[in-house]
Amino acid sequence: MADLAILTPTRGRPQQFAELVKAVAATRGGGTITVWAGIDDDDESDYGRALAANLADTRPGVGLELRRGPRKSLSAWTNELAAEALAAADPPRYLASLGDDHRPRTFGWDAKLIHAIEALEGPGFAYGNDLFQGVKMPTAWVASAEVVRALGWMMLPGCAHMYVDNAILELGQASGRISYRSDVVIEHLHPLAGKASWDDSYRESNADERYVADRTAFKAWRTEYLVADAATVAGLRR
Repeated sequence: MADLAILTPTRGRPQQFAELVKAVAATRGGGTITVWAGIDDDDESDYGRALAANLADTRPGVGLELRRGPRKSLSAWTNELAAEALAAADPPRYLASLGDDHRPRTFGWDAKLIHAIEALEGPGFAYGNDLFQGVKMPTAWVASAEVVRALGWMMLPGCAHMYVDNAILELGQASGRISYRSDVVIEHLHPLAGKASWDDSYRESNADERYVADRTAFKAWRTEYLVADAATVAGLRR
């Protein structure tokens, strides 16, 4: 089996996506990695050109799977990409959720987070320091393939964009299957951290109505399904 599939929905940011791939290639710990990108059909950005320009002088050693389809939310794209990666001929042992605005900075970050999961009592989650939320929020995380298969999702399906990180944190804590590595830096270059400008994609995903809708869905899941989902994760064995 392959080591890691990175799931990255992206919209209108070919340069940022290419820089993510380049950063992943420069910092990977030696295992096999494939980056799965979800790109909306109505996004006319030239991802091929950006990738070629950024990777022309490197040997990335990272596989790329670019998928286009009808416009979807971050959560819907992530779950679709996860399902496709797990159905591949050489499925990954682990899946990672990284945005096109994340940049791995620690060499071997992938191996370190996988090792952190393998130190748990069973399949689970691990995340590093994004230099913004830190331990408080897994804005980028790695999950065991067994967890995603058992739950049927990588990101909470009821949420379109916001509160998906909160769900992973609470699920990991409730099941006792999450590890935080402060020494593993995956920087989040987000406008709220003062590290990026607000573009149309950020404005849409961070709109007040998006917060309200996703917060409502998150709270409903926490009330109705968190206990059962945590029991599912806690019951998994290697």
